[in-house]
Amino acid sequence: MISLAKPFFDEKEKEAVSRVLDSGWIMQGKHVADFETSIAGQCGSRHCIAVTSGTAALHICFMALGIRQGDGIIIPSFAWPSAANIVHLLGAMPIFLDSKTSDYNLNVNLLERIIEQAKSDGLRVKAILPVHQFGAPCEISKVLEIAAKHNLKVIEDSACALGTKIDGQQAGTFGLAGIFSFHPRKIITTGEGGAIITDSVEFAEKCRALRNHGNLRSAGLNYRMTDFQAAIGLVQLSKLKSILSKRKYIIETYLEILDGQDGITLPEYLSNSGHSAIAIQTLMVLLDKDIDRDKIITRMAEFKIETNSGAPAAHQLPIFAKTSDTCPAASELHKQGLALPLHAAMTKEEARKVAETLIDLISPKTYQEPQTVELETCLAE
Repeated sequence: MISLAKPFFDEKEKEAVSRVLDSGWIMQGKHVADFETSIAGQCGSRHCIAVTSGTAALHICFMALGIRQGDGIIIPSFAWPSAANIVHLLGAMPIFLDSKTSDYNLNVNLLERIIEQAKSDGLRVKAILPVHQFGAPCEISKVLEIAAKHNLKVIEDSACALGTKIDGQQAGTFGLAGIFSFHPRKIITTGEGGAIITDSVEFAEKCRALRNHGNLRSAGLNYRMTDFQAAIGLVQLSKLKSILSKRKYIIETYLEILDGQDGITLPEYLSNSGHSAIAIQTLMVLLDKDIDRDKIITRMAEFKIETNSGAPAAHQLPIFAKTSDTCPAASELHKQGLALPLHAAMTKEEARKVAETLIDLISPKTYQEPQTVELETCLAE
């Protein structure tokens, strides 16, 4: 089976974990501190707070902002629903923004209208959570401009974007804070894990306290990363350049075969050399509307190729669903998006097999109904 994703491990990760286990100190300690320093250095940020997951990072950020009932947070619908779930759990309201089918990121042209509508509905709009979807940078400069105009905080969801640069600057470093995920599908992994980066001393102090039971002075949580997770993260971070290079090699193979193929639309950032500055975590293509994406997933599996949908349209999830489709582009991306295998352990031959199999399956002949043959004809033969 060609896996959709796979961590890129070798003996170095095993040795790092063994050293931590042998030390007898496995909770948050020296390795976590070193990992935080390394992430901050990689991103050019003053502070990094390592936590148990990307979702935990979002939870802490929203709590540090003081998000409460009656507040509204603007979130792209087409994204993993971590942020929407956390906002809901805090008693606030996720305000869903539609995306662009061209690059799967939030449609900034709709942002100001959404803000004004939410205010007229009586919500206290407090923040915007732009997502760098699948590692591709959103139009963060325009988001920041609109946020400043309406006095809103910006927390960047850079869960997939470690290594993505925007005009030479790491994604996640433009707003008040940014978050990363180190889930096994991400660029580097600690198993589970996440981090918050910020240049604000005050915000960093709040996040550190919230991570550790409020330092027993206020309400807080236990979102501490373990030392053996951080030890894995340090090894993974040392491989970041190599991992990105291997993944880009696979992406180039996909491009050679899929670019210009009927029935398949590639994200626009792959059509120019700018993608060299993007750490693409998931390579999602958009299938034409007359193609049954779910059937393609099933058929690809028959050829021992794992594929999946890209992300849900959160506004359509049962907990958030309304009677009208308020984010039609997000709905299309959810229904027709196909995530292809992409990881540093893949070979060019595997990428070629994935691409060529996909082309074969979406060709018109695949969908022709089998012809029925009369029984008497069969007997005559």
